[in-house]
Amino acid sequence: MNRKIYQLLLAIIAVASLASCSGLKNPCTVNCGGGSGNSSLSITISDTPPANTTILSFNLPVIGITLTPSSGSQVPVFSSNPSADFDLTRLQSDTNLITSNVTVAAGTYTAINVTVAAPNGVFVNSSGATVGSCAVAGVCSLSGSAATITYTFPTGSPLTLTSNSSQWVNLDFNYNNAIVTTNGIGIDVTQSNVLTASTTIPTNIPSGDVANIDDFTGAITALSSSSITVQSSVRGSLTALIGSGIPVYDPPGQCTGGASLSCIGVGSIVSVQSVLTNTGSTNATSVDIIDKSTSPADEVEGIIYPSSCNGGSNFGLILSDSTIFTSGSPLLNSIIGSGVCLSITQTTTYAIDTGILTNQAGVPTSLGFSSSADLVAGQMVRAKITGAVTGTNGVNATATAMILRFSRLSGTVNTVSGGVFSVTGLPTYLAINGSPQVYTYSNATILEGTSSLGSLAGEPVSFSALYLNPNAGVQYPFQAVKVRAQ
Repeated sequence: MNRKIYQLLLAIIAVASLASCSGLKNPCTVNCGGGSGNSSLSITISDTPPANTTILSFNLPVIGITLTPSSGSQVPVFSSNPSADFDLTRLQSDTNLITSNVTVAAGTYTAINVTVAAPNGVFVNSSGATVGSCAVAGVCSLSGSAATITYTFPTGSPLTLTSNSSQWVNLDFNYNNAIVTTNGIGIDVTQSNVLTASTTIPTNIPSGDVANIDDFTGAITALSSSSITVQSSVRGSLTALIGSGIPVYDPPGQCTGGASLSCIGVGSIVSVQSVLTNTGSTNATSVDIIDKSTSPADEVEGIIYPSSCNGGSNFGLILSDSTIFTSGSPLLNSIIGSGVCLSITQTTTYAIDTGILTNQAGVPTSLGFSSSADLVAGQMVRAKITGAVTGTNGVNATATAMILRFSRLSGTVNTVSGGVFSVTGLPTYLAINGSPQVYTYSNATILEGTSSLGSLAGEPVSFSALYLNPNAGVQYPFQAVKVRAQ
């Protein structure tokens, strides 16, 4: 985006009273000081599941959020420079934190306004015809323009912030409604029904909490007995409180004597599962150790797309997350939706990150992801890499290790039997036949929006699941860590 336009957008959302803030990288507050006449506001973001879409990536770069009061000027509640980027394809099943405990004057607010830099996306053209300049079966980019998106609360139901209290608002984006096909295909976030906002806590969220904050992965930058801060090269950072007895998982078995916080330190790569409480506190509920080393290799995470890149034993990945340490690496400047071409060698290793499914009876540890033959389109993988250079089809790198992580998918539940449900309407690029089965674990899988799988027959759902190679003889190709009813 043109720098002058970017600066103009920042000026629109800035006011003299705005404190120095920087989004997820440093949770920001405004008009700080508390006291009577003020309320504490927290904001999260999710995404309405896509219908009949083959979008691999949709990056929403948020640079500012304001509230429109019933009278007077707009009130800034969030600002980020550079933008705070959110991959909406992850958010069909996940929720991310935008900001917490922002001090805002108590009062009535009629609208919320989200200013974004130019969004971008990647899609698979499975239409059977050329779309714009995208050939049949091509993996092509989408782009849009910077804009401010406004959601007006229903008449008679404004957002009311009460003095000396905490309030939570979830922003829900519907990127299906932002895809436009006039003169090809592109993104227009000013279309109708792209954004909604809600203060309704989903069914099955534990009492005292308002949202699950899912799977934030990166390198530890600070760790104490009471908190952890994790930094992603793409998604910014997250700080969460940790309590004694917090579950710590080590699927690869790296820790001598068992998984514990003492096994890791600053620099180690972990995934943090957490909740946002009704007082605006972010509390970690588990820590998943991906690499305990305090000087780990560069890592990229993303979805494998349905074609090779650069020929040979290479696999294309659409970037969703990364943790980059190498100075000068082209991946330091890569954004969500960037292409990474991974070269696979005979020494590349394979592992399954079972996360909070670790130690559950029957959870897969190798079957369905043990060699390059098990790499299939639609899998979310994390790769340890070396030798990243700018080249054809984005950044080229060699994968020294491939780690299977949780794919985010949406479809319609067909049948439910115990803890297993079959699903239809999955993206066509998965190349999986019939109604594949999704396995859930009663002691581990998170249910959101419902307290029972049995009520979901015939209903749309989104889920996060390990996607095992369906041709490897596995009974359940999807092992779900979370199911969100819509």
